[in-house]
Amino acid sequence: MPTALDDLARRIAALEAALPELSRSSHLAHSSVDDGALKVTSGGQLRAVIGQQPDGTTALNIVNGPTPPVPAAPTATSTLGGVRVGWNGRFANNTPSPLDFSRIEVHAATAASFTPSPATLVTTIESPQGGTATVPTTTPVWVVLVARSTSGKASGPSPTAFAGPAPVVAQDVLAGIVGELQLADDAVTAAKVAVGAIDAAALADAAVTATKLGQAAVTAGKLAKDAVTPGTVAADAITAREITAGAINTGELAAGAVSTANLAAGAVTAGQLAANAVTAAKLAAGAVTAGKIAADAVAAGTIAAAAITGREIKALAITADKLAANAVTADKIAAGAITTTLLAADAIDGRTIKGVTITGGILQTGQTGRRVLLAPTDPVDNSPAPSALLYSGADVEKQPARLTAEVRTTPDGSVPMTRLTGPQLTADGTQTPRLWLGSGSPGTAYPARGSYSLSVAGESGMAGEAVITGRGGDKTTAASIELSVRRGTGGYKTALTHLDPEGWFVQLADQVAAMYLSGTGFTVRALLGEVLLQTDTGLRLQGGNVDVGSGLVKNNSSWTPITFEQGCSQLPGWQSVTAKRRPDGMVALRGIVSVPEDVTSGVIGTIDNPALWPKAGEVFPMATPNNVGANLFVQPNGTLEIWNASGSFGGWLSLGSIEWSSID
Repeated sequence: MPTALDDLARRIAALEAALPELSRSSHLAHSSVDDGALKVTSGGQLRAVIGQQPDGTTALNIVNGPTPPVPAAPTATSTLGGVRVGWNGRFANNTPSPLDFSRIEVHAATAASFTPSPATLVTTIESPQGGTATVPTTTPVWVVLVARSTSGKASGPSPTAFAGPAPVVAQDVLAGIVGELQLADDAVTAAKVAVGAIDAAALADAAVTATKLGQAAVTAGKLAKDAVTPGTVAADAITAREITAGAINTGELAAGAVSTANLAAGAVTAGQLAANAVTAAKLAAGAVTAGKIAADAVAAGTIAAAAITGREIKALAITADKLAANAVTADKIAAGAITTTLLAADAIDGRTIKGVTITGGILQTGQTGRRVLLAPTDPVDNSPAPSALLYSGADVEKQPARLTAEVRTTPDGSVPMTRLTGPQLTADGTQTPRLWLGSGSPGTAYPARGSYSLSVAGESGMAGEAVITGRGGDKTTAASIELSVRRGTGGYKTALTHLDPEGWFVQLADQVAAMYLSGTGFTVRALLGEVLLQTDTGLRLQGGNVDVGSGLVKNNSSWTPITFEQGCSQLPGWQSVTAKRRPDGMVALRGIVSVPEDVTSGVIGTIDNPALWPKAGEVFPMATPNNVGANLFVQPNGTLEIWNASGSFGGWLSLGSIEWSSID
């Protein structure tokens, strides 16, 4: 029979069996919250409230959620009355849409850079899948998007988009859509009414009053026949201008209506006067003036004797054809009465002036165009030299060609010179050619054979200029030619040729070479040296590193030492390690190098003179005391390197019998 202890044991066993099942089942499956709420926290912060809210409502309230991601850039297009903004439902960097998504705010401003705020919020897009919204505006705006979460968190602003409203055109407005209520006050002005748009049918009866008529608005064509009656004509309304010619006849005139005071000036013409009605007695004194005399009315028989004096004759009224033959004699012409302004063109020709000497004046064959001008002084430079100016008539000619007689000063006194100057084509005249011709001087330095000088200047871009000077005599002659030439973009260079009794020389442009011929021989000097031909010692050439004289050829260049590396040095008592360039461009290397025991490869020295370097690398075998095989590399930068040694060199290396070309 079970005891109380057995019953207790069974209960404990049953509890142990039920305990695992209870630990696996939900504790709230059959639970409820009465008048309260469950709070969800994360990291010590409240994230949600489930149940009764502070305002008494029951809901799931998300708070302190994460910041939403930045929306993708919006699109902005023009539309009527504003800008259409679109969002494609995506976020920056392809971030997934947040589960606590609430909406997309659309912000707009007229500035390119602005901070979204309640003042810039225009509208929202509610769907996380994207959508469009319209921003009403009359001016172009910049648009950004801001994402909001259900907990109210705002994302950063998206990239901006820019657009303006589309203009409203007639095609966008449906017929009848704009009515009276849609028009603003004073919206329709006179400028908006088409010509002829308002006709008689559109006017209400009595709509046009006197105050609506402008001045002179009613013309004759607007008046009906017999519309104007005596009662409608104002006093003094009808003047002479309104009366048609012939409208008033004798029957309309009252007796005595026309008096002298009523006649207008000129009203009575010749046709109204009876024959012989106007007699001399009817003319007042001074009544006949010049304006009342018809052309040719005064003939010779009607002019009284001595009636015309000098006062009545107009200046220049008497021309040559009015004068009788021989009417004007010398005693009738006052001194100085005839001036240049009183001479007609071509009045004086070659048949008119005979045996006359003209002094102190200028003669020319014409005023413009191709002509010759003779002047007692040079009118171009105002020098006191008689000149002949030759005008070509060309538009480019600034000054004409001139032939001028001048006096120039020489060491032996003043001498006459003739200068021929070409036409001047530039403003400054520096490129104008000139030629001087002289015939010697009274002194002994310039005998009768004379001296000469010629200078010619070319225009810009031409060869340059040349100056030739010289003097002549019975036994001596000297001359020189100096030529300036333009060589590419290097400016002007000078070449000079000089001749005198002792010899002559030619020096070429930019000092490239000079040639001399004198009593000792002929010499050509160049940049690399000189060639000297001497009659007393035979042929002698000196150029570069070559000296040839009387059949002996000598290379006068020197041996150049090298700079050692890695502790190498000159082996004492043996040929020095040096290099030399021969006239044919070959470079010889000689000497013995002392090499430390630990050096078996690498650079042992450098040739410092670039003129001795090979154009490409060279390889040569070397001699050593131990007969160790090794190669000498001569590099294009002048370094001497040893490689491929099979053992120790034994203390030295021989560089003899090694040579290479420095020119190819």
